Amino acid sequence: MNTEVDKLSVMYEGDKNRDAADKIRGFLFQDYVTIMCLLQNQVKCVCSEYLEDVDVFFEDGTFEFIQVKYYPKTPPNMKIISTDLYYQYLRLQMLRSTLKAKPSLYIHRNSNVDKPTLNEMKAYIGLGNALPKSVPYPDAADSADWLKTKVYTTNKKELQKKNLFVEMASEDSLNKFIERFNIVHQQDIDRYKKKLMEALAGAYPNPVKGGDEEHWQLILLGLSISYIQRRYTLVDPVFDQPRVDRKEFDHYMTESVKTKTEQTIVSYLAGVVCEKYGEIINSNDLSDIQTRMLDMICQNTVRWINKIGKTVDGQYRLLNTYSTDDVSKIAGYRGIPVEDRLLYVAECKQGFLVFLEYLWKIMLNICQKKVNNETEISAHLEIFDPLFYIDSSATDYVCLKFPEDQYVSHSVILPRAGGNFKGVKRKIVERMVSVSPKPGKWFFENSKIMRGKNYYNYSTANVNENPTVADLGEDSFYIECMDCIGIDEDEWSTQEDCNSCIFSMKCVKEET
Repeated sequence: MNTEVDKLSVMYEGDKNRDAADKIRGFLFQDYVTIMCLLQNQVKCVCSEYLEDVDVFFEDGTFEFIQVKYYPKTPPNMKIISTDLYYQYLRLQMLRSTLKAKPSLYIHRNSNVDKPTLNEMKAYIGLGNALPKSVPYPDAADSADWLKTKVYTTNKKELQKKNLFVEMASEDSLNKFIERFNIVHQQDIDRYKKKLMEALAGAYPNPVKGGDEEHWQLILLGLSISYIQRRYTLVDPVFDQPRVDRKEFDHYMTESVKTKTEQTIVSYLAGVVCEKYGEIINSNDLSDIQTRMLDMICQNTVRWINKIGKTVDGQYRLLNTYSTDDVSKIAGYRGIPVEDRLLYVAECKQGFLVFLEYLWKIMLNICQKKVNNETEISAHLEIFDPLFYIDSSATDYVCLKFPEDQYVSHSVILPRAGGNFKGVKRKIVERMVSVSPKPGKWFFENSKIMRGKNYYNYSTANVNENPTVADLGEDSFYIECMDCIGIDEDEWSTQEDCNSCIFSMKCVKEET
């Protein structure tokens, strides 16, 4: 074991094989912390989801391993957090690491958290009077073998910690750990995001003097988030793979912002996704499990946007879904320069936000019905991914297929018609009647739109029948008004039963 990387690899060997519940990727807040660390002076590289949530390596040999927690209301479990970090610290000491260990907790909650005392740490590791004053460690090579045979034989995190602490924990190492333990209280996710966006704009200023700074900051946020999240798809990575070198990150950001490309458009949309997530979290009284679910939905949405938005055709597919413009304007999108396409995508931001809000709230309702607590998430990972509900074979629009909806095979979330209602509605309808496959249900929110059955083969300005969804034929569709799905402030914590409203045989509003 000649290098510090070899020692870290020994540590990672025990972590990577843990059961699935321990390997669910972290919060978006964690990605923000990762990026902010990359912008610090003297940072050499940062790893996300390697040993801890974020591992930061400094030029002077300092190694900060960070747990990131977002608990606006619920008290964090300091026993688990502290023993997790002590577990990392103790293994570093056993392996004779020359890195200057800095265990840290970055946390947001309404009241501050104190780091544990020696007596509290003694109670946390549960050894009582059996805890020795000090413990001699084998040399690095023997320590590595000992960890493999005594600790890594189980994939249960708590059992790994217990096996290590029983033989290697000591009062001396606990005291040194507490001395180095660092707790950093962070702002709420929306304010922290704004702080991060300002820091990114300071490091990578807009080359266009007098350009739109809001759009520029969203592009930078999306660029950096997309870069960080690439590493989450790695399977059993070695150290070099999850590591983000500060110089490489700087080169990537510097080169990416020089000219506008398809990635610029993708990054703008990804930034909007993150912006909307922060607004929802801050303006709603969500439970911890609701916050966790929405975070996973948001992160998967960023990955989906990176896939669909990387081509002009994918961008067109998005715009044809949520834009309020007519057929000819959207059809001409493919032929305009990338700078103009970016401006057009930005102009359609409100439609994109409405699309996200309804898609996320429907998904959140579905997830809450199937998952009762965080330990059950790993058994249902697919339902937190927008791609699970999207028919990717449809190329004209974002075609949704909700398994819970037993009455239609394809549906679409459309934008609000808003002002100039009749004209905007006509433009949206003109687009939808020519798409393929034709959606059997339109999620079309507007109090002026009559609910019920419509036909694709005549003017859809009128509704002449009011049957159930079960009466639909292939040339007809059903309009859902979305009145039963709350997406306003203070409505996200309310769980709606989609099977009883938007997925039901008949709109409940028609029965009143």
